[in-house]
Amino acid sequence: MTDDELLPGSEAEQLSGNGSLRGHGLLSKFGWALRSEPGDVRPHNEDFAGAYAPTTPDDAWDRGPLFVVCDGLGGHAAGEVASRAAVEAALGIWTAPDPRPPPQALRAATRAANAAVFDAALERRQRGMATTFTALTLAGCQGVVAHVGDSRCYLVRRGSCTQMTADHSRVGEMLRMGLLSPEQAARHPGRSQLMRVVGIEPTVQVDIAKADTEAGDVFVLCSDGLWDIVANHEIAERAGAVGTPSVPTVVEAAEQLVDLAIKAGSPDNVTVIVVKVTTGGAVPAAGARRSIFRRG
Repeated sequence: MTDDELLPGSEAEQLSGNGSLRGHGLLSKFGWALRSEPGDVRPHNEDFAGAYAPTTPDDAWDRGPLFVVCDGLGGHAAGEVASRAAVEAALGIWTAPDPRPPPQALRAATRAANAAVFDAALERRQRGMATTFTALTLAGCQGVVAHVGDSRCYLVRRGSCTQMTADHSRVGEMLRMGLLSPEQAARHPGRSQLMRVVGIEPTVQVDIAKADTEAGDVFVLCSDGLWDIVANHEIAERAGAVGTPSVPTVVEAAEQLVDLAIKAGSPDNVTVIVVKVTTGGAVPAAGARRSIFRRG
């Protein structure tokens, strides 16, 4: 590995295909862990995830970390091609020269992912493929998220679990319009029908969400193989306990969350990235000298 870790899979090795993926890192201001599994129902993993986390001293950073979760659509092998292409394109543009301030950089990463999947879908056997896209960076004293589709990012703080992203699904739209209750939405048979994804059109609309960070905050990025089975309070219980005897590290949190979904009978692939902020100080990011350490 280089000084700056660029991990679409395990720290020890890059696995072929989208099988089981693991990665983790511990830095001075945050720790992170990634796990992705096919699960017990589907034979192939159409999810993919990756992380860029600089390991040089943070006063030498010219950009912050990036964590990405994608859930491919279009069936094997097109779905797994879409998710992997999106993650690799996003990581590629994130690490390019002349980094942009975080919101612009996240938009550029999402658009690069969209272009990569759209172009790959021109292949006859991959037509119609697409993917969800959810990415997090830590920038100053904020977590900033880019989002398309129905993978999710949660913020776990002091026992509560707040969803930072809005599902771009038919059911999500009905929920926002007040046509369904949260309980009805959770059981609705059309909850997997997506209204917005990466790779179907040459351009894509990107949601950007921000949250101020505190020491002890935990961000959880995940595919629907987790959130459709594991309740918010269960996510909060595992992620919020990082650093305790029951969940000593972010690695254990990611392991426990994926195991919980699989043991509960998740019918889909299951992917989780857990990121814990361990300081109240600012995390360096592109544009830091201009404005990134200002809240708001």
